[in-house]
Amino acid sequence: MRLASYLKVVGATTLNILGYVASGQRFLWLEGRVRRGVFRNWIGGYRYAPHGYERPTSQAEVVALVKSARSLRVFGSGHSFNEGVVSDDILVSLDDFAGLVSADVERGQVTVKGGTRVRDVVQILADHGLAFTALPSHDAQSIGGVLATDVHGTGRDWGFVSESVVRLTLVDGTGEVHQVEPSDGLFRAAVGGVGAVGVITEVTVQGVPRFRVEQQTQILDVAFVRANLDELLTANEHLSLYLYPFSTTCQINTWNATTRPSTPNGEARELRANALDAWLAAAVGNILAYSGLLPLSRYVSRLPFVLRRGSDLVLDSPKAFNRSLYHQHQELEFTVPFDQVWEVCDRFLGLYHDLYRERPPYTLIEVRFTPAGHERTLIGAGRGHRSAWIDLITNDSEGFEGFYTAAVELMREFDARPHLGKYCDGIVKEDLERAHGVEFVTFLDLVEQHDPKGRFSNAFTRRLFG
Repeated sequence: MRLASYLKVVGATTLNILGYVASGQRFLWLEGRVRRGVFRNWIGGYRYAPHGYERPTSQAEVVALVKSARSLRVFGSGHSFNEGVVSDDILVSLDDFAGLVSADVERGQVTVKGGTRVRDVVQILADHGLAFTALPSHDAQSIGGVLATDVHGTGRDWGFVSESVVRLTLVDGTGEVHQVEPSDGLFRAAVGGVGAVGVITEVTVQGVPRFRVEQQTQILDVAFVRANLDELLTANEHLSLYLYPFSTTCQINTWNATTRPSTPNGEARELRANALDAWLAAAVGNILAYSGLLPLSRYVSRLPFVLRRGSDLVLDSPKAFNRSLYHQHQELEFTVPFDQVWEVCDRFLGLYHDLYRERPPYTLIEVRFTPAGHERTLIGAGRGHRSAWIDLITNDSEGFEGFYTAAVELMREFDARPHLGKYCDGIVKEDLERAHGVEFVTFLDLVEQHDPKGRFSNAFTRRLFG
């Protein structure tokens, strides 16, 4: 069975790479879609045939669907790791409700429809000489989906796509259309609220003048990074870490705005590096993990860096921030207060080591950082305090569930808040009550007000929100 699981991950990852390259970086094999009446999320972990499937082309059609459906859920790219897009009745795709609505060049703002993929919003901004202030790592997601899960990046002064949003329009569970701004409670319930209060149909984005980014990758001793993390974060606009089990070294990734010229053939070199990362994680990582050789990887821990040599590049900002190419994997992600970052990482690496005799699949920990003051959400994991994001990235292979089940239990020992766009099995309402307190109560009140008949509910939201 492990061999079949291994071949599944390697095969899907290889198809993902080949399809992405052959399509000019437009088609991803690993992406949520409906085919022959059957929905599958991006990694195929959730497959089902909804009672009905709709692709509205206008806001009026969205309103009509909401008013007529017993229940419905909406998906963009299906880039989720949980059953949030499994509908009791109607499944709605916004792929046909996408594109530019209007542009205000003087203010540097564009308004797009809710189903517009982030990569297309990037292009619309670029056509007007603009860019996002910064971006997270995946541009295949829809702008509505990114906001519904309060998708984050990593930054000294910046952390969330929602910080670039001026206003949004949504259709609530009664079919009423609302235009809301960041100061409105309904805005804060929609951002990070996984679609529980409404369907996001339009988003107005505040752009900045286009700029270039210098990205760099280094392999450093973990002891050095631990001792100098504050200085590293102060010196870089954007920084993330990759921590590896059984290793005393880690990978540090930085992104900084620059006036230097773009690297010749930079985009091709970036694609090559990302494809190599994806394939190595899928094909080599699991061989080491399942064969029991992963502890020996400490002796070759600098090999990935050697293979990535030449990936320090200057790129147009969207190309630097985004990585549209992934291997087939699972993610369990949560935040903790910044000052707990090393204690928490040590515990979760230790958990993996303790379980290693059962041969869980290849795993690494990505650590990202967001600043304090994020108040554009009620239940987003990065709300309020300065946060460290701990992302347990595990090959989608036999045995990851045991590690994640133990990890969810360990999360409860810390002031951890789960990311609701990632793996959420075992997360329940009490976890969110403990994590968000009075903001969670406010969120539930807004859900009751704007979806009194529970049209946007499903098993996932009922487990989390009651």
